[in-house]
Amino acid sequence: MNAVHGIFDDIFFALLLAIPLIERKWTWPRYLARLKTGAPGVRRGFYRTLIAEEWIATVCLLGWWTLRARPWSGLLLAGTATPLKMGIPPPLRLWVGLAIAALLAGFLILQKMAILARPETMARIRPKLAYAEPLLPHTAEERRLFWLVSLTAGACEEIFFRGFLIWYLMAWMGPLMAVLLSSALFGAGHIYMGWAQAPKTALVGLILAFIALSSASLVPAMLLHAALDWNSGELGYRVLREG
Repeated sequence: MNAVHGIFDDIFFALLLAIPLIERKWTWPRYLARLKTGAPGVRRGFYRTLIAEEWIATVCLLGWWTLRARPWSGLLLAGTATPLKMGIPPPLRLWVGLAIAALLAGFLILQKMAILARPETMARIRPKLAYAEPLLPHTAEERRLFWLVSLTAGACEEIFFRGFLIWYLMAWMGPLMAVLLSSALFGAGHIYMGWAQAPKTALVGLILAFIALSSASLVPAMLLHAALDWNSGELGYRVLREG
């Protein structure tokens, strides 16, 4: 997984560094201001913009990867290139990763069902969702669109942070530091919702990185990431609706 960087790689890395600041200082405040006006379709428009931006960036990255004739294993999209030497056959590693992702997702879904079954619990967690309320779906149409947001985040952000970013950083540091720094940047990418969210999201990034590298594939991490976002959206939608 040693990297040979090109100009696009450096630009893409710079964008991953700059986006948290842009969102914190520009994108998120403007979005909140538009929400406060009560104009129709603001949240749906924000979702569509997120989906378009992430897929455009992903297509550009994958197109550059193809032009450079790089092995897809560098992004953990094929092959077995990974700094973790586990002595386990790659197909088995993938199935183990899928099983871990399924168990974690299943646990969170069961937890969500337990919360929704108890009105007093829903009332207790409603104030805790205040930081994410602008991002959560409020209507049935927004809810359906948020499913696409979840799938997009699961696919694209795993390619960005667990695929490209770890590959890029490993040209300058060992795998452990690359994982730690990529997870920290993943957490920083969520500071627009408050500084307290950064360490929590960074921890999620560490878990996703471990699953991706131990599986030698982004697929389990993609599925878990999408399931986490979808589950949060469903929980938020129900809690806000009941409130």
